[in-house]
Amino acid sequence: MLKIDKKDRQILYELDKDCRQPNSRIAKKVRLSKEVVGYRVARMERNGVIKGYYVLVDMTKMGFYNCRIFFKFKGIVPNEEKEFHEYFNHNSSAWWVNSISGSFTDSGVAFWVRDIQGFHLLKEEIFRKYRSKIEFFKDSFYSNIHVWRRSYLSRTDEKVPKYNRIPGNSKAIKFDGQDVKLLGALTKNARMPLVELAKQCSMSLGAARHRLQKLVQKGVILGFRPKISLEKIGYYWYKVEFQLDGYGVKKGLLAYFASHPNIIYAYESIGGGTDIEMEMEVESHQKFREVVDGIRSKFKEAIRSYNYYLWSSEYKIVFFPPEEFFKLGNKKPVY
Repeated sequence: MLKIDKKDRQILYELDKDCRQPNSRIAKKVRLSKEVVGYRVARMERNGVIKGYYVLVDMTKMGFYNCRIFFKFKGIVPNEEKEFHEYFNHNSSAWWVNSISGSFTDSGVAFWVRDIQGFHLLKEEIFRKYRSKIEFFKDSFYSNIHVWRRSYLSRTDEKVPKYNRIPGNSKAIKFDGQDVKLLGALTKNARMPLVELAKQCSMSLGAARHRLQKLVQKGVILGFRPKISLEKIGYYWYKVEFQLDGYGVKKGLLAYFASHPNIIYAYESIGGGTDIEMEMEVESHQKFREVVDGIRSKFKEAIRSYNYYLWSSEYKIVFFPPEEFFKLGNKKPVY
């Protein structure tokens, strides 16, 4: 764990809200000079606290669904588990790959698919290769992904935390190869200056700015975020799955999640055996228990049971696929 001070945390908080904002704007908010902010950001990049910057994209706007599979392994050794994750790291349909410390699940992978048939074909490919190594699995489609910014990094006077929702199915927009290039470049470095972005995409500065603005206005781009190493800053990432006695409490649960500084994600899904899920980032298992016990106390009449996992290693997170995932225009992805 690396020690980061109050000013570093404030800078991380501002980057987590919008990593494309310039150092000069962050400097005014955290009461430092632009030069000092630049130095601190560069230092956190060098020491691995900041592992990069990504663009948060609603892929349902481009005609895709989000789905996921949780795996429990059978007789697998660490080297084989590593090979399993590497397979998905190189699979352009997978946007998130993680290993899990828990009794019920060992790994989670999330995918983009065009439709149910696409998910079926993807699963067949996985199980042809790994069925003998999988004890059981849980699969589901995301109907809503709720994303909040990391307000635990800095005390703030904001009344409402910065929030995005990736719905299960948005109305698809028209897009072209230039949009794909721009989003692909931002996926590699969402903090890339506009001049460099235009150059990489072989566009004029005005064209790049216009396309970027349009993608934000249309809700394709939901935000720009840093990849923060939780291990480096001494935080743990827990997932909790709730089974409910009634769905009427969902709205209240989501409002409670939104109000809690350590709760970063919530998921509503079709399949998988859960009613609602949330994920938190906390300093200790004791803090995890405190958060869960607070939820159980407040919603004691509605929560039937719950399971939890500790995410141990995040191998991949990208919110936009590589160019080879697409054929021309709005055609189907290449699996």
